[in-house]
Amino acid sequence: MPNQRAIKDTVYEIVSEFYDNGESSSLAKTIVDEGDGVNTYRIIVASHNPLTREPFNKDADKLWAYLRGNESDLWRTYWDDPDEGGE
Repeated sequence: MPNQRAIKDTVYEIVSEFYDNGESSSLAKTIVDEGDGVNTYRIIVASHNPLTREPFNKDADKLWAYLRGNESDLWRTYWDDPDEGGE
């Protein structure tokens, strides 16, 4: 079962990845029966839990425990990262 949670009264699938520095990026995608969901919200989380100050150590279960209950207002409208190649 995919990780799902409600954000602003709508249920989304949450997809996360860790960066080399231990920070993570999580996307809230619309849930669709077939095909890809639409990226709707995004949050960048430091390498440690903001509430407990405990490091995530790139542990997806620890990150998900935080994401499952954090405030919906922390999620921002989805944005793409800028291209690293410049223009």
